[in-house]
Amino acid sequence: MIRIRPHNVRKAPARQSIGLRTLLSVVAAVGFIPTAGAASTAHLSWYPRDLLTDEEQDALPDFCHGNYRVAEIEPIEGQQIEVEADQSLVSKSGDTQLQGDVVMRQADRQVNADTAYWYQQRGFAEFRGNVTLQSPEVTLHGDSADFDQTGGQLTFRQAEYSVPQRHFRGSAASIDSSDEGRIDLADATFTFCEPGHNDWDLKASELHLDQEAGIGSAWHARLRVKEVPVMYVPYYRFPIGDQRMTGFLDPSFSLNGMGQAEDVQIPFYWNIAANADATLIAHHILDRGLLWESQFRHKTALLGDGELNYGYLADDETEGEERWLINYQQDGKLGAGWSHSWVYNHISDNDYLSDMNPQAAVDRTTHLPRRGQIQWNGGHWYFDVIGESFQTIDDTIALSSRPYRRLPQMNLTFSQSVINDWQFSQKLQVTRFNRDSEATIADNKQVLSGFSALNGDRLLSDSSVAYPFEWPFGFLTPKIEYRYRAYQLTDDDDTLSDEVDLDVSHGTGKYSVDGGLYFDREFSWFGNDYQQTLEPRVFWVRSPYLKDQNLIPNFDSARTTVTYASLFTGDRFTGGDRLADLDQVSTGLTTRFIRGDGLEQFRASIGRIWYNEDRLVQLTGTSLPEADTQSISSTLGEVEFNPDLNWSLYHTIEWDEYKDFARQRRYGVRYESTDNRFLNLATNTVQSWNSGTEKVVTTTRQIDAGFFWSLNDRWAVVGRQLRDMLSYDSDEKRPVSPVLESLAGFEYQNCCWRVQLLYRETSPKDTSADAEFTTDKRYGFMLSIQLKGLSTFGSGTDDVINEGITGYSRRQYHDY
Repeated sequence: MIRIRPHNVRKAPARQSIGLRTLLSVVAAVGFIPTAGAASTAHLSWYPRDLLTDEEQDALPDFCHGNYRVAEIEPIEGQQIEVEADQSLVSKSGDTQLQGDVVMRQADRQVNADTAYWYQQRGFAEFRGNVTLQSPEVTLHGDSADFDQTGGQLTFRQAEYSVPQRHFRGSAASIDSSDEGRIDLADATFTFCEPGHNDWDLKASELHLDQEAGIGSAWHARLRVKEVPVMYVPYYRFPIGDQRMTGFLDPSFSLNGMGQAEDVQIPFYWNIAANADATLIAHHILDRGLLWESQFRHKTALLGDGELNYGYLADDETEGEERWLINYQQDGKLGAGWSHSWVYNHISDNDYLSDMNPQAAVDRTTHLPRRGQIQWNGGHWYFDVIGESFQTIDDTIALSSRPYRRLPQMNLTFSQSVINDWQFSQKLQVTRFNRDSEATIADNKQVLSGFSALNGDRLLSDSSVAYPFEWPFGFLTPKIEYRYRAYQLTDDDDTLSDEVDLDVSHGTGKYSVDGGLYFDREFSWFGNDYQQTLEPRVFWVRSPYLKDQNLIPNFDSARTTVTYASLFTGDRFTGGDRLADLDQVSTGLTTRFIRGDGLEQFRASIGRIWYNEDRLVQLTGTSLPEADTQSISSTLGEVEFNPDLNWSLYHTIEWDEYKDFARQRRYGVRYESTDNRFLNLATNTVQSWNSGTEKVVTTTRQIDAGFFWSLNDRWAVVGRQLRDMLSYDSDEKRPVSPVLESLAGFEYQNCCWRVQLLYRETSPKDTSADAEFTTDKRYGFMLSIQLKGLSTFGSGTDDVINEGITGYSRRQYHDY
């Protein structure tokens, strides 16, 4: 149907459709064009701030002057076409002329022009004067446009375009589109900046978009800042959808304190197949040379997802040696509850991670895992097989203190289930432990002999049954456990055969009762309603003493980290080799003040353990540390105060009642707001008692302060410092500087770009034997420039800030 407005209409012999169904179906293909150029606003579906609704304005940051709106066109049902014009004329040959405010509609698309011509015999249409096409996907505007129905070719001249949903726009001397979804632009530009604010754009002599393949290409592409070219690429291919494609990725770089390029990375992406790809990185490191890095990823139906990372430096200019890294990780599902995971790491030397990543955070890794695991989860039943070893990369760790390999370990667990309120649990574990008896560490050969050279197999069985009672006012959980261990030890040099039983087994019961009460009251304070709780808890646990455990190697046990929560774990050790003798009562008290809106404004907890006898079982040897002969543990306390949703103040302490000093003390303040303001300040002090000097020895005293603070929507400042506050003797080895890590810089952004500049100092550990200090010093500058919607160039500043500033990962920033 063609409908023409009745005023000023010249009679004509006939009314005919001008083939707009084909035209508009072709124009719809333009929905993924890139953008460019400055423009007035209405014809690009962009509206200044004062024309937006209050809700739309509130969603915009202050630095944005307006926003796009998706065209709202009342759709026409079916494939019919409606045409309106001030005047129309149809000749005997079928040619049609429409003049004056021409409007053509089909479905949810609309074309406006001053004049339109349709030549029936040629199958050709012309649009002249302020030609605009609008659809939910794209807006096009040009001086004129032609449509060739025979070839399905649409051409806009002196055109501007925008894609409102993706916030980009552009211009071109001409835009040609075909039925096959191919779009060609001449003298084209592309930008995410607002109309009238071309801070940056991409300009190309030719731009070709193949929407079916999802690939675009540009000839003679220039990145321009304020229309001044700053980068030139003769030919560039890029994806225009979600497709992966081969090509270069964003380069990155960092500068040192002398302004030299300390770290330059140029990555190249290779789209190998639908289930495989690779990234190759030419990585130049100052004073070391060219490091080649690669990452290969694959997906398979049987083995799942895998990733291989490899780095190789043929000749380190500083060390004069070959250096490399291999990392492989994989995991996947095998069906019917079966799954697997694998990780392998191997590096050429202990300093590789810190030397080859100068812009990364200080790496304090001491052991690199090599682990394979196959597991089955059947609901109440769980089974897995694990093989694990480590590469120790800290030469200060003696061979006798390095971890054992588990080759293999098998676990079968029956998880807790409830039968008439009874809870049952069973764990079976079989492990073979071994480690090297000799190795060269820091050019010194170390040999294990005697007890430290023992390896062996271990069978572990833990069984438990519990019957929990739960009421609105509290809970009570009695529990009975039985723990059994059996060992077959191997003594390769036969030095301990007469002194140590190589075939040993033992077991013991463990009995516990855990109970707590819950009291609460409601009250009002300073106009707010509160609920206060009082939650006392008592936990009794007993397990008999098993002697001669010191004659069994400690394969995987360690002391439990002391926290308030550890008071109620009912054990002194983690791992399976030491069955602690227990006869103790843990007591704790927690109170909370919960505001009427649900905010826990204040929480405080205090507790300790009361011992009925000395703790005889030790990790090694039989001598008892003084703490294991005392009748009470240290007192553990935690306090947290939240004045509102943004602020949090906390304090934890472990107080030694016998020596009157704090073994651990932490203070902290955190602030986090929705307007990108984050602040954290924390101090950490760890002390111990030296029985020889009868003095308190401080082993750790650090202060960590960091902030990311938005001054307004455009400007933000960032700073962080981790500082060593210890006092050292004149002959004691110390860090080269009390500043262990520091960061200072700023951020600026507007609606189409963002820049971060950081100055950074780090202190990686120096493990060389002749080192004067325990750390080295590294400093430099990091610059990152984000062209919003397109790409980011420079260093990974966001990652560095995220590592040092708590809450930064939740920041909000305007992007497309």
